[in-house]
Amino acid sequence: MQPQNQSNSFPLPPSAGSQRLSPAEQSVVTLLFEGLSNKAIAQRLILSPRTVESHISHALAKTGCQSRLELTLWLIANCQPEAATSVVTLPGLPA
Repeated sequence: MQPQNQSNSFPLPPSAGSQRLSPAEQSVVTLLFEGLSNKAIAQRLILSPRTVESHISHALAKTGCQSRLELTLWLIANCQPEAATSVVTLPGLPA
């Protein structure tokens, strides 16, 4: 039985050891999940594109993923972020 994760960081597979995604990595990965490019993520978080690349690289290394797509699928499978489970309600059309 694994210990319960008491931090706000995303859980990692047992092979990843005790490392966790940092809050900055979590933010970047969540926006990556929304389909944003590195440049768009950088603009949204007020970071440089290189910093975004660095956070994605660290998240890839920590999770054992090989690509942005695999990282997104890992996020869906392991974390159930609010973005993956939320329902968007669109306003009704005028009659």
